[in-house]
Amino acid sequence: MRMDLFSRLITRKFRDINEGRYEEIIRHYREFLLLPEELVLPEISSILLAVDRFSRDIPEELYDTLGAYAGASVQIVYVADSTVFRMIEQSLGKTEAERLKRTEAELGERVLSRTLEKLREIGLRASGRYFFGNKSDDVINIARDFDLLVISRSYGSELGKTPSVSPVVLKIVQHVEKPAIIY
Repeated sequence: MRMDLFSRLITRKFRDINEGRYEEIIRHYREFLLLPEELVLPEISSILLAVDRFSRDIPEELYDTLGAYAGASVQIVYVADSTVFRMIEQSLGKTEAERLKRTEAELGERVLSRTLEKLREIGLRASGRYFFGNKSDDVINIARDFDLLVISRSYGSELGKTPSVSPVVLKIVQHVEKPAIIY
């Protein structure tokens, strides 16, 4: 329906221009016009929400957006970077690394618990998982089994004063072929 609307608008706007010019306009602006099959939203039944210590609190607007996927299941993964803990163990010792692991695990469990509660409040089936691993590679691999990836722009590293996207998020989004929401 929308494609027909766009076609009619273009035809009306350019009806007095010769046919060759109209075809040229269509050819140059084709990427801005959606085909009918592109207007169909993909069905989302499973959502992966990746969080870590750098992820900011999930904004209420995101919960509202996720609430639109009633019936979908959400898997929250909190990934603690195993490479960091190995480096701390090598430089500061096993005791300090274990202390930091416990602190990170407590933080992860709090984040998971709080997020799970909010997702369940809006009617989504949600589960959480905490593990040590590679922040980018593990999320890329896990995301293959989900219809939608949701990730914070600061996932994987602290952002500076300018609002940007962390390099870890850029890598993940470039390698995941599913739709993604970056908040």
